[in-house]
Amino acid sequence: MRRIAASLLWTLIALALLAQAPAAAAQGKALRVNPITTRPSGSVEARAVGVFNSRSTTRIFGSGGIDRTTIYQGNVGVYGGLLRVSGVVEGDLVAINADVELRPTAEVRGSLVIVGGNLDRQYGARVFGRVSQQWDRASVRRVGDRLQLAGTYQRRPVQVPRIPRLSFLPRASGEVSLIAGFDRTYNRVEGLPLRAGLSLRSASGGLRTAIRGYGIFRTAGDFETREDVGYRAEGTVSARRFVDFALGARAFDEVRPTQDSPLDAEEVGLSALLLRRDYRDYYLQRGFAGFLTVRPVRGLELTAEAARVEDASIAARNPWTPFRRDEAWRSNPAIDAGDYTLLTGTVEYGFRPSSRGGGSSWFVRGTWEHGMGENVVERVLPLTVRSPLPTSDYTYDLASLDVRRYERIGWSGQLALRAFWAGSVGLDPLPVQRRLSLGGPDPLIGFPFRAFSCSDASIDASLPGLCDHVALLQAEYRGPLSLDLVGEASDHRSYGKDTFGKHWDWPRFDRPVLVLFSNAGVGWLETKERGDLNVDAGIGVEFGSFGLYAAKAVTEDHGLRITARIQRRF
Repeated sequence: MRRIAASLLWTLIALALLAQAPAAAAQGKALRVNPITTRPSGSVEARAVGVFNSRSTTRIFGSGGIDRTTIYQGNVGVYGGLLRVSGVVEGDLVAINADVELRPTAEVRGSLVIVGGNLDRQYGARVFGRVSQQWDRASVRRVGDRLQLAGTYQRRPVQVPRIPRLSFLPRASGEVSLIAGFDRTYNRVEGLPLRAGLSLRSASGGLRTAIRGYGIFRTAGDFETREDVGYRAEGTVSARRFVDFALGARAFDEVRPTQDSPLDAEEVGLSALLLRRDYRDYYLQRGFAGFLTVRPVRGLELTAEAARVEDASIAARNPWTPFRRDEAWRSNPAIDAGDYTLLTGTVEYGFRPSSRGGGSSWFVRGTWEHGMGENVVERVLPLTVRSPLPTSDYTYDLASLDVRRYERIGWSGQLALRAFWAGSVGLDPLPVQRRLSLGGPDPLIGFPFRAFSCSDASIDASLPGLCDHVALLQAEYRGPLSLDLVGEASDHRSYGKDTFGKHWDWPRFDRPVLVLFSNAGVGWLETKERGDLNVDAGIGVEFGSFGLYAAKAVTEDHGLRITARIQRRF
């Protein structure tokens, strides 16, 4: 499988290069590497500063990101650093002495103005208005939460791009880039996974094509076994004219988590690296898949996918950590290994409002996965957990529904409500890699890790999540605390961000946010009674997206638990 995928990838890249080379030669254009030109323009600089200082502009100082489920009403301005955009900006986007990275799902409804910065516009990103760029750095100074022109220009030195990129310019229909960086996050199975490969993007008429492939090198191993090296190769064709759609296929050999919770991937990685505590379990999945994504109206996304995969267990390694090196890692549980055909459908509607600006919105996400297993090597579980898997015609169905409501209260307060359910809806039991659990440090902060995992009858030190169903209710109120440590007027539109994750804000210790919350959840088995909801309640304080939370279980006798987060809870 790996050789076939690699051969196909290199063949497609070679054909693309051969197809474009004659056209470039006919036009007398040479192959160049990211040429940088300088075009001073005082009008562009003045316009950018004017939009940045506008009352309708959300101002960001430093690096940051806009999540794909976030829609900013009005303009957005960034000063310094790097802004990664995956969501929607309803107005203009202005970057002053800052770089902008527009990811495939990014949309800028207005114009894009960059002064003194680079633009990395990835395949699929859309800008509805005009794109203006000035390479000279803007000579400005910060006055409070606004910028002031100094009246002189300071030439910006030529910068070496972070990733080398070859392009046929200036009339390019395609682009070949190198891929280098980290893949997923630090964990006890892979250590720090690294990736390296190539990416090809091209546009013809109303269609855009993207092909990329890279190898995955799992640093926790010694690179002597098949488990130490993986890969991913994928191709996508999309259009955004009459119908917004994306059609693609991929082949992969990756390590995947059994659950996307607790915590987000970045937080799991930091916990594993710094505290030697990995809150997720993993398995190895190899195979290929095809998918279709359609966005018929704004805010609605429909995805269908068919995959043929081989799932296998993978053991925990002993990756390096700076602290607690003498402590053993929690073992990684075995799964029901075998060949599976997976049919998956996903419906997503709405968006998540920005953390500081408040806002009201709905967010709904539903999924359904139908799996058909062959040659399954069953992991034996107690009969109280599940019956033996069928020896033939093994199928399962797993569904989930996540409904959220964000309601703005006053100028900057927000009430957030969430209801989540996931579980088996078929006749046959779920495989181990699709089973569920609940507990701390998220979303039930007041309870221990996997307090509700349905694994009481299983003698396994890895504490696997074995529930058939979970249900969760969450409520929280967020409002600013009146605290002025630096003597500046508060402006909820002005805040800094960094790039730890999709909802990270740079800590503003003079503008804390008070969080009051309560969670209720339960996990159960199909063969047992569901039981009562387990409830906790707590209080927290956030500085940007860095938060400290204290929670106490209400329905059980557990002590007060303190949790630190670098991203919003939900």
